Amino acid sequence: MIWLLRRIFNDLRHWDRPTQIAFGLAVVLLIIGVVLAVLAPQEQRMNVIIGVGGLLIVAEVAVLWGSRGMVTAYTQAQRLYLNGDLEQARELLESARATGKADMRVLTLLGSTYRQLGRLDESAAILYEALNKAPEHHFPLYNLGRTLLAQGKYAESANLIARALEAGAPAVVRFDLGEAFYWMGDSERAAEHLLKVQPTLSEPHRQLMAAWMLHRIKQSDPPDSRLIDTGILYWDAAADRFAETSYGQGVSEELRALKAVMSQRARNVHTSSTN
Repeated sequence: MIWLLRRIFNDLRHWDRPTQIAFGLAVVLLIIGVVLAVLAPQEQRMNVIIGVGGLLIVAEVAVLWGSRGMVTAYTQAQRLYLNGDLEQARELLESARATGKADMRVLTLLGSTYRQLGRLDESAAILYEALNKAPEHHFPLYNLGRTLLAQGKYAESANLIARALEAGAPAVVRFDLGEAFYWMGDSERAAEHLLKVQPTLSEPHRQLMAAWMLHRIKQSDPPDSRLIDTGILYWDAAADRFAETSYGQGVSEELRALKAVMSQRARNVHTSSTN
């Protein structure tokens, strides 16, 4: 709620003048309405409450209208991002940022886009900017945690991802926390979080790495071939994208070990079929 109010009042100065006036009048009348609702006689209170409800709707419409440009930019960029058109998403989000109207969501998506492009320093700088706008919101907390993880700053990453979970991030984010502890060498806490989140995972790349990490810390059997086939491409791409960091190099080493397991299985199958 605090973040939302801060965002509205930060964006207010960028709205067109008529929308600013409409919103301001709605807020003033809303305050008066609340006072009257408290002080009015019982038989008149319902009419006042109905009026307050109407003013809330007017204020909400003013906020949506005043922020219409940013909503459009964010939505378009989000679609581009999800479709893998990262450079187009970056250009659109940078244009929004250049207006001075970029809110926490726009900045967070931009920082995430830079991470997916492998531009980690720019990603971190923008995500810190987003976090300054909403220090307790799980969206920038999580994404900054992911960027720091990719940079090899595992302890800082774990702290931010844990804060994101406390702030209401989706439960699947516990995988990322387990991953951060794994790279820190804290097998006990890595296993704790990975075992807890593993049954809820639906994305093949998360399922694969959770199973593999748990295998490596001797908590489960290695992942089956089907899971490896469906999830490994994501991690191949991550190893290439972050090849210059300790994280990317660590992922690459894990993939070599994983592929060695695949090769051994293939040899075992071949041997069995020839006997």
